[in-house]
Amino acid sequence: MPGGVPAVSGLSFFEDESRSLGIADVLKPANQARFAYPDAPLRGRESDRVLWFRLQVHLSDQASTGREWLLVVPTVSTHELSFYGPYDSQGRALAEPVVTGMSHPWSTRPASSEQMAWRLRLPDTQTYTLYFRVDSTFARIYDVRIWRTVRYLEDTQDERIFDGLSYGMLLGLVVYALVLLTIFREGIYGWYLASVVCALLALAGFNGHSLRYLFPHWPQAAWFCYMAMPPAWVFCKLQFGRRLLRLHHFAPWLEHIVRLMLGALVLATVLAFANIQVVWMFRLVQACVLLSTMVLLVGALSAVRRRYWPAVLYSLGVALLLAGISAIIVASWGWVAWTPDQMNITQAALVAELVVFAGATASRLRLVLQSERRLSARTEQLVEALGTDALTGAASRSGFHGRAEALLAEGRPFSLMLLDLDGFKAVNDSHGHAAGDAILQAVVRRMQALLRGEDMVARLGGDEFALLLPGGATRAQLAALTERLAESCAAPVDFEGRALSVGMSVGIASYPLNASGLDELLRLADQAMYRSKRQRRATRAGHAFAGERD
Repeated sequence: MPGGVPAVSGLSFFEDESRSLGIADVLKPANQARFAYPDAPLRGRESDRVLWFRLQVHLSDQASTGREWLLVVPTVSTHELSFYGPYDSQGRALAEPVVTGMSHPWSTRPASSEQMAWRLRLPDTQTYTLYFRVDSTFARIYDVRIWRTVRYLEDTQDERIFDGLSYGMLLGLVVYALVLLTIFREGIYGWYLASVVCALLALAGFNGHSLRYLFPHWPQAAWFCYMAMPPAWVFCKLQFGRRLLRLHHFAPWLEHIVRLMLGALVLATVLAFANIQVVWMFRLVQACVLLSTMVLLVGALSAVRRRYWPAVLYSLGVALLLAGISAIIVASWGWVAWTPDQMNITQAALVAELVVFAGATASRLRLVLQSERRLSARTEQLVEALGTDALTGAASRSGFHGRAEALLAEGRPFSLMLLDLDGFKAVNDSHGHAAGDAILQAVVRRMQALLRGEDMVARLGGDEFALLLPGGATRAQLAALTERLAESCAAPVDFEGRALSVGMSVGIASYPLNASGLDELLRLADQAMYRSKRQRRATRAGHAFAGERD
């Protein structure tokens, strides 16, 4: 039948407080009398204990004899599960005992199933008795079912596809997070990557895939995955959430609560490393999952009120997870009846949350990029207004004055050159302002190419430029630089197929040799520049030093 034959109503059990009874002890009349049928078998809290189960079965028709059946115990967290029987009415076992569980390698699984499944055959229609022993940190009554082997594989195909899709989506999110981390190198993307990886490993542990595929010969590693990955996932999720939501800014009081939970999760992870298998440690993780989800939901709503839009998607993801995890956690606490479908709901909610978080991360990234573009544009406006000439990229008059005053305040010697382009007005008049602009831009580029990194080219207005040259350069060095500037700037500038050229006149003054203040330096350099105009030769830029006579 679809879904297998439910067997939980026929299960009787007792708890082995000594944790040492064997099948021979259980078959004794005194222990047989201990088996009882619970009133609500699928309700009850998980706890660290050893349980013995007994189930009586028989075939309804002779045609089913000899067929293989599977007794499926829907659990992956059992340390050890031992199957005994079937026993006939004479107490004889038809098969050897089977011992498997998370404490044993994958090869011990009789049906190669992630869940605990036992193969059995019944030779006739008489009643047979099955026993199985569960040793688990989370032992409870399980929704045991009996399946035809072929039907079990058919009916669980959808679940395998569901698991494959879940893992595929998580692996895609791992790649997405890696790309973000590689490009932007921000801690928030590292925490998102870690949360996805931990979620992937946690699901692999919960579904039994870590033992089947990752550590088939190393059950201790599979158990560690089962215990350590959930607190590690919640830890990384909290770190990602507090950064995405900017809790320190929008809700500082929630930031303190999150820090306390982070400490509790570190403790839980350390206990998992130490292999301390206690139920209260898992309860701590479950409580942190619920509490952290609610705290982050409140934090997201606080951020939404402040118009921080990435929090909208984040709150949706957290709400999805809160709904999904509540189903399995409240069942593990014994508040509602437990069914295997609750794990699928939780798995779907976890994957959905991480997918929505990817959208929230993209929204945050878009917000950050928009903010950076606005900041960059504003910065450019301020730089242009305060110290940069918009046309040529040289320093503006205000930038020049700021740098000169700084050098004077430091007492550093420097030289000042004032430059005027000869023939520039003729170019403007004959070829237009666009040609003049091309000349100015070319001249600035050529001057900058000849100067040191600490030197400054400034456009004071029109075709008048100033050069600030820190350091105590000699007259010979300044004269040589002037010649190189003249040769470079006199080279023709190609504008719309026409070769345009200008000359250059230069006046030079030095601090502190010629003056002790900027105004006086500018006056002396200006006088020297006009003197150079009078003295220049036809094809070369003239230059003159302050204090010289005609």
